[in-house]
Amino acid sequence: MSYISQIILNDAEAARKNLHGLYDWHRLSWSLFPEKEKNDKRDFTTRLDTAENEFKFTILSTSKPTMPSWCTAECWKARTVPDLFYQKDRYLFKILANPTKTLSRRGPNGNKKENGSHYAITRRDDLLGWISRKGARNGFCVLKEPELEISPPVFFKLKRKKDEGVLAGVEFSGALEVCERPKFIKAVHQGIGRARGFGFGMLVLKPIL
Repeated sequence: MSYISQIILNDAEAARKNLHGLYDWHRLSWSLFPEKEKNDKRDFTTRLDTAENEFKFTILSTSKPTMPSWCTAECWKARTVPDLFYQKDRYLFKILANPTKTLSRRGPNGNKKENGSHYAITRRDDLLGWISRKGARNGFCVLKEPELEISPPVFFKLKRKKDEGVLAGVEFSGALEVCERPKFIKAVHQGIGRARGFGFGMLVLKPIL
């Protein structure tokens, strides 16, 4: 069993709670699990949607989250997701992902460094390849019908402490078929791609009957 929860706030309420950027929402997500230690493995994914001056922050978790003390009944929605939900063969899906490619770097001695540089993927052909590879690694394949939709990249500023960067978000919408269920379920609960801690990588699913 897993849990899906949602915090709904308008612009003014979000500002009063100091929820201005991705890092602020990231910190909020961890505060929903007060029993977790700093180095505990994250067992939840999140997604932030904005529409008509309203924020919808969705959390999918294997641990039961704690409703913030400042939340009202109108601002907090929560329900359980039975394990049976993840036993279907085909789903409609959407995912706001942070597709990147990694280029190796070399040190002064000419040797490759352990960590390369990450660059956003923005060309459609490259994005198709990215989602196909991620699907193969995570137990599903993207179906040809309905045709996969890929949104233009949207760039988000990420500011934490003294660091500042930009993350590219791309929305994929289509249908998938489960090929390896254990890998698929793991991907659902852990997310796909980079920047999962900042609202990217959650698979939003609807069974195809």
